Amino acid sequence: MQQNYNLNKNLAIIGCGGHSKVVTEIAESIGFKKIFYIDKFMQKKYFLNREVNPKLIENYDEYIFVALGDNYKRERVFKEFQNNYTKSQIVSLIHPSAQVSKNCFVDIGSVVMPLCIVNSSSKIGKGVILNSNTVVEHDNFIMDFSSLAPSVTTGGNVFVGERSSISIGSTIKHNVKVGSDSVIGACSYLNKDVGDNCIFYGNPAKFARKREIGEKYL
Repeated sequence: MQQNYNLNKNLAIIGCGGHSKVVTEIAESIGFKKIFYIDKFMQKKYFLNREVNPKLIENYDEYIFVALGDNYKRERVFKEFQNNYTKSQIVSLIHPSAQVSKNCFVDIGSVVMPLCIVNSSSKIGKGVILNSNTVVEHDNFIMDFSSLAPSVTTGGNVFVGERSSISIGSTIKHNVKVGSDSVIGACSYLNKDVGDNCIFYGNPAKFARKREIGEKYL
């Protein structure tokens, strides 16, 4: 599954951090050549040898991608640009090496990184990060602004709630539900449901504590 892009259009990437570097290479692999950056906190004028601006011009009407790794910040900035630049198009970016079923759905603003697999009838929400080498099995729901770190594997019929983070190398058993704003620690095996605002980790993963919405996890 791949979007149809007009590669003659500009792509504004929001953010100049490590995540943005990976997103840039994915955009290049798709064929984007007219890439520039928006970051009001960036003091340098260039990032990856491309121009950095503090804000978009008024009435910008081409492509946007929000490249912020933190789920909460990504949601806030995504909605800010979506509301303020209504003529523009927030795109999803899917690396050519990813295997994405023709029978799944990837919403706007999401990135599917190299060597990912997304199998049949899964739904990937807005602003989701599927990091390198993740496997999302059939009939999953990965909700808006959540993130799966490198080498995460989910079984069939898994649900991951909004803004939740599944950390590097973790596995989620089939038919398990993770609520919103929760974090599953690195290399965990999750075999039971998790509520909202929880931290679980271990093998098998166990409840560690509740967390505050917006609490840093990266």
